[in-house]
Amino acid sequence: MALADLTQLEILQGSLGLLWVIIASLIGLKIIYKAINLKRKELVFVGLAYVLVVSAWWGVSFQFVSYGLLDIKLDEYTYIFIANAFIPIALICWGYAICEIMNPELKKNLFIFIFIFSVVWEIYIIYFLFSDISMIARLESTFDSNQSTYNLIFIITAILIFVITGMIFSFKSMKLEDKELKWKGRFLFIAWISFFIGALMDSAITLNAVNLVIVRLILISGAIEYYLGFFLPKPIANQLAK
Repeated sequence: MALADLTQLEILQGSLGLLWVIIASLIGLKIIYKAINLKRKELVFVGLAYVLVVSAWWGVSFQFVSYGLLDIKLDEYTYIFIANAFIPIALICWGYAICEIMNPELKKNLFIFIFIFSVVWEIYIIYFLFSDISMIARLESTFDSNQSTYNLIFIITAILIFVITGMIFSFKSMKLEDKELKWKGRFLFIAWISFFIGALMDSAITLNAVNLVIVRLILISGAIEYYLGFFLPKPIANQLAK
């Protein structure tokens, strides 16, 4: 079986990547479920955005299941596609949700910018996927891809849009008089800090067993904080309010 061919670091990388994707996806789906029950369309897009932003780690997790467990290795095109093509869609979902929550008037400028940026990025990915995949990324090893300079600019810009708009929203929540909303803002603020640090470390440093565990724990904690930022359970809210 191919699992026996993987190094201990690759097994750790694949299993932790899969764990992070599962946890974050379940939290995103739970947000969607609660939002549907509450008939809050904007919160449906909040959950959908989180499910899709985690697609940046789908390549690692799908590869681990496909190759490590089924002995079927994803080809470079499939790996690069699933790890990149859904992030612009996630950004559109987040842009719509955050504009609706903060101020629908923002759709006239901020959302239009986010939408155009995301569409251009998606076209870029699809075009070069079939013409010159190196302009997006190259698969360097079983679980590692090396982003091109141009795609990295898109990725960094998207991360900044996510984090800056998320933190602006959290600051607004923290300024409200309602103690529960204040705490939701704090959790959301910490969530975006966790996501920013985790995503940056994941892409910018050479991962070994120790910092790999740290990075994944930061990302998982961010997913839990993200959920609490929108749906803070009453017992926890009451305790924090005291």
